[in-house]
Amino acid sequence: MRTPEEIMQDLESRVAVIQERAGRAEELLADSAVTLADEDELVTVTVNAGGNLTGLRFSPQARGLSGTGLADLVLQVYNQALEESGRKTAEIMSTLLGEDSEAMSVITGFTSPRTES
Repeated sequence: MRTPEEIMQDLESRVAVIQERAGRAEELLADSAVTLADEDELVTVTVNAGGNLTGLRFSPQARGLSGTGLADLVLQVYNQALEESGRKTAEIMSTLLGEDSEAMSVITGFTSPRTES
C-alpha cells in the first residue's frame, strides 16, 4: 500500500507533466498561424489558431475583380485557411488531451469544417 507521501509525489509528478505539455501546446498554438492564397495569388489571408482573420492582402491584379468576385474569393480562401487552422489546432491539442479523449472530441467538433445549411 502506498503512503500518503508517495501518492502526493505521484500527483505532483503528473501535474508537472500536464503543465509542461500545456506550456508546449500554448507555444505551438501561438506559432500556428495559417497563411493561404488562392491559386492565382490574388488574395492572401492569415488566420490564427482560433480561426480569427489576422491578415488580408490583395495583389494589384485583384483590382480586376468585381466587388462580389473579390468578396467570394476572400471567403473561399478564408474558409480554406480556417479548415487548415482547425486541423493544426486539433493536432496540437491532441498531444495535450489525448487523441481519443472526450475533451478532444469537443475540440474536434469546433474545429471541423462546417457545412452550410
